[in-house]
Amino acid sequence: MTGKSQPGKIQSVLVVEADILDKMNETDASIAQRAYEIYQSRGSEHGADQDDWFTAEQEILHPLAIERYVTDGALRLTALLPCFAAKDLEVSIGHRRAVICGIHSDSNQAAETSCKDRKVMRIVELPFDVDPVLASATLQSGKLQVVLPRSR
Repeated sequence: MTGKSQPGKIQSVLVVEADILDKMNETDASIAQRAYEIYQSRGSEHGADQDDWFTAEQEILHPLAIERYVTDGALRLTALLPCFAAKDLEVSIGHRRAVICGIHSDSNQAAETSCKDRKVMRIVELPFDVDPVLASATLQSGKLQVVLPRSR
């Protein structure tokens, strides 16, 4: 199977309970590393550290629009990710947050589908505690749908 999303076919996306603070620290470290690389590419001149940080942040944390639908029993999140396959995505749940992460595993896929963004990460604050065991995520025709049932 290629890394391409198969139109119309529903694919399961991995949902895990995780220490979100660890994932946030990892992301912060990635941004810091990229900001340093930008600083070095500018000839290591001081004075633009905030610009370097914001540029690195934009590169690593691709903006992702998420629709939310809240009911008494669950929260449903929907996002369009047309360039990702289910195997490239993960939803982590913890500390009343959900983190949607995606990294293309096939670098040729982006070129084939005219997708310039190969990484995505979005942290979503949850309005209530959710049950990670009952949570589910699917990808169909580039549309990610995450269902997070309320903890009982």
